Parts: sequence; structure tokens; C-alpha cells
Amino acid sequence: MKSIPEILDNSARKFPHKSAIIFGNVRLSYDELLKKTQYLSNFIQEKISNGNVISILCENSPFFIMSYFSILKSGCIAHIIPPAISDFNLKEQIKETNPEMILSNISFEQKLNRTELIDKTFFIGSSSKLLESSNNDFYGNSFNETSSIIFTSGTTSKPKGVKLTHKNVLTATSNIVKMINLQPSDIEINSLSLSHSFGLGCLHAIFLQGGTSLLFKNTINLKEILKNGKQENATGFVGVPTTFYQLLNSFTELFSSIPSIRYLLTNTAPMKKESILQIINLFSKANFYTYYGLTEASRSTFLLFNKNKNKLESVGKIASGVEIKILDDDGKILSNDQVGEIFIKGDHVIKNYWNNSKADQSIENGWLRTGDLGYFDSDGFLFLKSRKDDLINVGGEKFTPEEVELVIKEIPEILDVAVIAIPHELFGQLPVAFVVKNNEITSTQIINHCSKKLERYKIPSKILFLDAIPKTDSGKIKRNTLKSKFSQ
Repeated sequence: MKSIPEILDNSARKFPHKSAIIFGNVRLSYDELLKKTQYLSNFIQEKISNGNVISILCENSPFFIMSYFSILKSGCIAHIIPPAISDFNLKEQIKETNPEMILSNISFEQKLNRTELIDKTFFIGSSSKLLESSNNDFYGNSFNETSSIIFTSGTTSKPKGVKLTHKNVLTATSNIVKMINLQPSDIEINSLSLSHSFGLGCLHAIFLQGGTSLLFKNTINLKEILKNGKQENATGFVGVPTTFYQLLNSFTELFSSIPSIRYLLTNTAPMKKESILQIINLFSKANFYTYYGLTEASRSTFLLFNKNKNKLESVGKIASGVEIKILDDDGKILSNDQVGEIFIKGDHVIKNYWNNSKADQSIENGWLRTGDLGYFDSDGFLFLKSRKDDLINVGGEKFTPEEVELVIKEIPEILDVAVIAIPHELFGQLPVAFVVKNNEITSTQIINHCSKKLERYKIPSKILFLDAIPKTDSGKIKRNTLKSKFSQ
């Protein structure tokens, strides 16, 4: 298999009348999904040549999936935009990718008007003529090595465009299928954002096997999600740790009443031991997995919690076809139990970033420098210790403190600022800002400014005023000192 659209083509050929997507009252068979995707691909190919970028701004829905596969079928590059993106970051991403077209739905009309991007936009919806055709003549698949661009925050304050190839994605997808042993009979509950590599990766894998994606817009109504899962005899559930915590806290009985569940998968943040064991006990016949990876190198390790109860803090063993090494600051390979930086190599690892030569320096001879610190134990299990940079992780959404600091520094009354992560039981971490002011300003005014420039999860949960930010002689922020100050 050479390209991602072949996943849909093959399953439509093998299982034409089987449900590919269930989304509320909408059911689409593989054949129906493929036809609508082909109609939209025809429209794109008539307007845009192979290799150009097309952006998708869309919440989880069949229209996101149609847009995504139609862009790839056209030989174009899908720039996938998170629905919760701030106006400021939306404009920045569009500036960097320079798409020929934006595919969206009508709920984003105001945002696209505010950001003056409406002229580039085509809206896709249930009544859209772009998903219809008077004939069944299709142009067929075109191909471009680069499949998609997903922006992620890395070791710098500016988000990086991760340039994924079809080969990267297909390799990671194959690893998911092998590890979980996905079958055509599987029906997977997926409320993860498809704009994130976790959610989209799960969709790729279920489609590759001809299974069914029981798709939801988000996790706001977990009770309804579980009821639908039970009604549809769902066999799989994928979610971030925060979602599992909410299920255990509020819906344990309903969650455990889906007898057909045979696997569960989590990722993006470490999970509490007691919660892992509770889930294993609730689903005694189901396998519960986690994995480690970045958008740049997805699904690099896997761990089956059930069979490794003495390794619950690990992220598992190396996946098939993947290489991982641990190096010290001098580039020396470290022995077992020695903490160093994690480097990853394999066909799932990107070759380079999108128009970012500085970020490309973290990839050398196929090896990706992750910025994560960790170690292998004597049994070959990988353990993560921390980020080399102080990345903040709120419920699986990762960003740097510098991104928030730069926004707060725009305020004239702010002299200095430092942002740290504090532990939070539900979301894992939350950002807190320490500020030094040179004129009168309130916490509310600072938060209001942040809300105009940042996604909600990046807005500081608290603002604390100091006389000075503690720094080293070289001017670096002493973040550990601030963490100690907060906990006092």
C-alpha cells in the first residue's frame, strides 16, 4: 500500500455495505463514504493542482473525514487545524502553510470572517453540492509524498508544522493494527479530536481493517457516548487519561456495562496506577493498552497493562520496525536505568518539518531528538521521566510556557513573566503565571488578554504577582523555584 486513500478504497471494495462511520443519526457505509469522497476529490482536482496545501477546519464529523480523504486523493497536502484554535494562531498557521483552499463547516463562519479567511473557504455540510455529482466518472487518485501538516508545540515557543508522509502514517497505522489485533468486526468508540494524531491514527487503523468508527464530536456528553456504545455493541474504546478518570468518577456502572468491549487504548499523558488497575478489574476480558510517540514519530512503543502490572509506569516496549536509543548530553549511548534523552528512528519518523530549518536540526541521519528524558530497564521497557524543556501537558494538549509568556509580555503593564505547570488531578497539569508588573493591572485583565490570543487550555489557571522572577546568573528562569514557591 502506497497511499492513505487506499485504506478507504480497499475497505470499500471488501465491505461496500458495511458501516464505516456512525455519527449520531448518520450512518455511512464504506461505499457511500468513498463516493462522497470521490465527488469532493473531483471538485478539488478541477481547481487545484497536485502538491498544493488545502486546510481543514472542522469538528469531528463525517465531513471532516470526507474532506481529509478527498484532499489526499487529489494529491494535495491536508493542513489539519484544531477546531479550538485561537484566531491569532489560525492566522499564523495559514500564513505558514499558504493553502489554496480551506474546507470547513458553517459553525466556523464567524471565526473565518474575523480572521479574513472567508474568501478561501468552501463550506462542507449535509446539503453541500460538493458531495454530489450527476455522473459517476472519477478522476482517480493522485499522489504526493507529503500527506499532511499538523502543527504542534515543541521545544521552542513557536508551534512547528509536522510534515507527515503517507509512509509515516501507514507505518504507524500498521503498528496499531498489529498491537491491538484489530478485526473487521471491531466497532470503536472514538471521541478524540481527529485534528490530533491520536484520534486520526485510530481512525486510520479501524478503516484499514474495515471496522466501524463510532464517532463523537467530543467528550462533553459521556453518558450518551456510553449508551450509544452499548447499543452498537462497541468492541473498543479510545480516550485520553482525563476521559477515563471522568468515566471512573461518574459513570463506572454504565462504563462497565458494555460487555462487548475487548480493548481500550489511552495516550498523551501518564495515568495513575490505581485508575489503570480499576479499569483492568472492570473489564476483566478486555486488553488495556497505552503507547508512546510524538506527532513526529507516532506509536513508537506499546504497553499492554494487563500483562505488565509491575510496569504500569512504563510506556512499553519498542514497536516493530522502530529503533530507540538513550543518549547523554555528549551523545554517548547510555546503559539500562540511566536517564538521558530519547532518540527515535523508523519509517514512521518524519524527514523534516514544514519550512522550519531550525527545527530540522533535531533530525539527523533519520534519528529524531524528542526532547523527552527517559530510560530503559533491564527488561527492555521504556520509562519517561520528564521533558527536557518544561513542556506543559493539559489533558493531552501540549504547549510550551514560552508561548504563554510571549502573549502576556505584550501587555504594557507587565515587566516580566514566567509560566509553570502545576499538577492537577483531572487534567494532569494546568498552567500558572507569575508576573511582575510595572503599573496597575488585575489578574482578570491579564486572563482576558490571553483569551484573545490563546486556546482555552493554554490560559493560566492562576495569576500570581511577584516583585521579581527568580533567574540564574545567565538569565534563565528558575522554574523549579517557582514550583516550590507555588506549593508553599
